[in-house]
This record gives sequence, structure tokens and C-alpha cells, in this order.
Amino acid sequence: MESDKKTCFHCGILGAMPEEIGATIDNLNDLSETNYGDLKIFSGEWLGDEFDNLTIYISVAWSGWGKVSAARAATRLIGTSFKKKKIDLLIFTGVAGAANSSLKQWDLVVPSALVQHDMDARPLFPKFVVPTLRTDKLNSIEKYSDWSVAILSEAISRGKLQKFGQISRGVIATGDRFITEKGLINMLSDEIIDLCAVEMEGAAVAQVSHQEGIPWLILRVISDSADESAAQTFSEFLQEYSKISWNLVETLMSEIKSII
Repeated sequence: MESDKKTCFHCGILGAMPEEIGATIDNLNDLSETNYGDLKIFSGEWLGDEFDNLTIYISVAWSGWGKVSAARAATRLIGTSFKKKKIDLLIFTGVAGAANSSLKQWDLVVPSALVQHDMDARPLFPKFVVPTLRTDKLNSIEKYSDWSVAILSEAISRGKLQKFGQISRGVIATGDRFITEKGLINMLSDEIIDLCAVEMEGAAVAQVSHQEGIPWLILRVISDSADESAAQTFSEFLQEYSKISWNLVETLMSEIKSII
């Protein structure tokens, strides 16, 4: 990075619900809004730490639940420019249900890979294989997943991310179903090696980003145990999480220079 030249980095932040993004929009300057039907994308310059010769732009949106909504929002966000700068990195953040009994509420999961657990094109393709990609999983981009784990781990150890627990790696399974059955979790765990969490958007965002050639990062916070108590636990957790969900985004953005 040349010392006399200003560099801009444009990060897309996506979640299924506004509660998963928190105060992100409130921390942007020179805010603009772009509408695509009922999808709103807010763009601006980050108001956080100033870096020499580096300006951080953020475009943020919430997609709604499910793979179709997530894919649509990811596609629109990837196509967004702010001050003529296109997206350099797309981060999807939000909550997930635990598929591993060792995971507790407030634990963080940075996936090693993502699988669409409701993808089944048998007998033409094996179960879980996405025909377009001819693979059953999308491996995370190590550069960004390793970076995020290092940054968040240090922040937790220093007490900067209070409430948040341990950070785990493993496979996240995505599907258009809010899972409230322990039996289904057990079945998926038997079929998907190293399964740690389930949610409804991540693999769709990863696929769109992969096919569009945009670096991506998925970050999840455990909200429930994906069992019969999931609905009530999820609703209660979401109210509390909405107050501090921005802290995760802020922590990563404050160290973004180290990954550029």
C-alpha cells in the first residue's frame, strides 16, 4: 500500500434480520439508500478508527429468512457501488442453532465449510451435491476465516466482546427450515461430518459469492439448541443479541487493514 495514495475498501454486511446487524447503520457517515423493491441497501463511510491512507466503506442490508431471500440480497449487495467502489468482501452474520452439544448460547461459529442440507438431486447427483458446482460443500476462504477467528479470539480474551463465548470451527448446514427437532439434528449429524450448527441462509450467500468471484465470510452466533425449545429460546435471545450484534462487526472492521 503506497503511503501517499488513499485506498478504499468496501465491505458488504448482510444479515437475515435487522437485529443481526444492530447499530451498523448508525455508525456510517454520508449515508445513502438504494431500494430494490422491498430490499433496502444502506451505504456509507465507516465512522470507526481512522487508518492512514485507508477509507472503509460499508454497505449493509437484511435479506429476510431463507435461501432465496439471502441469495437475492447477496446478489444485489455484490452489485452495489459506493463512490464508484464495488464490494471487496461480503460478510454474512447472524444467529444459528447448535447441532453440537458442546456449543452453548453466545458461542461463535466460523464455518470451515457450508452444506445445503435440503439439497437432494438423487439419483442424478449424490445427496447434498449442488449440481451447478458439483460439490456437496463450499469450503470457507481460509484467509478470511482464519483472520476473523484470530481477531475475535483476541477481542474475547481481552474482554472486548462481553457475553460472547468460545469460537468454534466446523460445518454449518443451511436449509429452508427452522429446525426444532432433535431427531433431525441427529440425522443430519450422522450424514454431515463435523456438523456444528444449522441456519437458513449461509450456504446460499456462500454459493452466490463464490460464483460471482467475491470473497466471503460467514459468522454465526449460537442462539438455541435447534430442539423443541428452539422457538422460545430464539425469540428471547434475539432481543438481547440485537443490542450488541454491532460489536462483532465493529471488532472486525477495526482490524480490516490487517487483511487487505
